[in-house]
Amino acid sequence: MSDNVIRLPRPANARPEPGKLGLYLRPGHSQHKDMLEALAGGKKDFSGIIVEAGNVERRHHELVSHAHHIGLDVILDPKTQAMATPGGFTDSMAQLPWGSDRPHSVDDFNGEAGRQIAYKIAEFAKVHNCTEILGPTHLLNGPNDRWLRRDIETMGHLRSALDEEDSATQLIYPLTVSMQVLRDPLQRDALIAALADAPMDALWLKIDNFGSDASGEKTVSYIQAVRAFHTLGKPIVADHVGGLSGLGLLSFGAVGGIAQGLTMLEKFTANRWKRPRTEGRQSGSMPTRVYLPHVDLLLKPAEAEAFVSSSTRTRTRFGCRDTHCCPGGMRDMIENPTRHFIHQRCQEVSEISLRPEGLRVSEYLDKSVRPVSDHVAAAVGLGAIPDELKKKLQKKQKHMGGFREAVAHLAEVDASPSQAFAPPSRREREAAR
Repeated sequence: MSDNVIRLPRPANARPEPGKLGLYLRPGHSQHKDMLEALAGGKKDFSGIIVEAGNVERRHHELVSHAHHIGLDVILDPKTQAMATPGGFTDSMAQLPWGSDRPHSVDDFNGEAGRQIAYKIAEFAKVHNCTEILGPTHLLNGPNDRWLRRDIETMGHLRSALDEEDSATQLIYPLTVSMQVLRDPLQRDALIAALADAPMDALWLKIDNFGSDASGEKTVSYIQAVRAFHTLGKPIVADHVGGLSGLGLLSFGAVGGIAQGLTMLEKFTANRWKRPRTEGRQSGSMPTRVYLPHVDLLLKPAEAEAFVSSSTRTRTRFGCRDTHCCPGGMRDMIENPTRHFIHQRCQEVSEISLRPEGLRVSEYLDKSVRPVSDHVAAAVGLGAIPDELKKKLQKKQKHMGGFREAVAHLAEVDASPSQAFAPPSRREREAAR
């Protein structure tokens, strides 16, 4: 029985060579055209795309086809987490084969009903040639939540459905809990014990109130807490995480990959799901923003242009000079923010992958954290930038002071930590079959 097996992290000298770290991108409702354009002429050095079930057949059909053509994973998000909340549920979700005219309840997944939902998701993934599935799990309030055992049962039904089809589709277990639960050793260990029997090829963590703007203290807590999940022996991906925090999780070996949106969805907050949807509340994607890697910020295009073009000094220091994504310099950075973002984020993750494990932390501190801290301090001292942006930069400067101190301290006291498995790419899995 797996309950009697204790999986210990392998010592450093017994680990294989580090694999390529995972990067998964989630295009928003209206970002498929921008992403197609970016893929046609830009860098494709990432692992796959995550597509919401409601977008697969129509809006994102061409993007999915192109992703298959260039060998990316196509990951189906069945939206079961949002579908079971008053604020996340939308009328369009009722049109999905496993949808309902109201938010799901835990009883909707009992017995044969749960098996039918799993089989419908498996059939949908097969029809649309998805290579991976985010399993039908739900937002948990802790290890005693009724959803946990029901989710594990439904994951079992989904695995059975895939096995019956002799499918090579990978099954991902999305675990979504609060930062408070993740920090609590008792609750965390109870979750890990329950997941030891859960069918999965990888574990994706979506942590409420954690993301790219996380403080140094919270990022360190995440790193230390997630290492406990290494005992499951599965690749671990941090979902809805980006920026310096996400790069830090990779560099410290807490996770083997990150997943995020295109200049958005770099943080998860469950409050929006928990609140009943009001009549005037909108649910569309937010506009694509411009990524400024030197200061680790995402700004509205007009705001980014005002900042970078405020002087020759700012244009030289903060404008993109990478001709792979922005051959036209600042103009391309502002007018093609998706291409710019994809290339820059791919490059950041790839650079970490190429570093030996023993050097990743020091290189992260020296080549990511310290330069951002210095650039932000320099930007705050500029006189030509708008007052509203100066306030953002001042807030970022204060944030960076604590962040830099916290991760530097972790680097000093960390001793031979375990390393998360990197998720194998689609090409690696197909070559192994």
